[in-house]
Amino acid sequence: MNSEQREVLSVTRMPSDSLGVPENRSEPNQTASGQTGFIDEKQLLAKLPISRRTLFNWRTTGKIPCVRLGGRRILFHWPSVEAALLRHQRGGQS
Repeated sequence: MNSEQREVLSVTRMPSDSLGVPENRSEPNQTASGQTGFIDEKQLLAKLPISRRTLFNWRTTGKIPCVRLGGRRILFHWPSVEAALLRHQRGGQS
């Protein structure tokens, strides 16, 4: 193994949690702080209290951003979705 390969391995090593155990999560885009990168429709619906039809409407009207991979797979970048929803927020401040 050359020095470049060692550097790549040291950079891509998974962070450990508070107990010192490496985090092996089923979601590769999830970070130690709990924020996620790209999530699918099922994961997004688990985070938002909306129906699948409402999600479809919001996606097609551009209310929430999404990325289409291939012909059918659609992913959502959670920080972008959260920011888009906050832009539509009403009230809260006097």
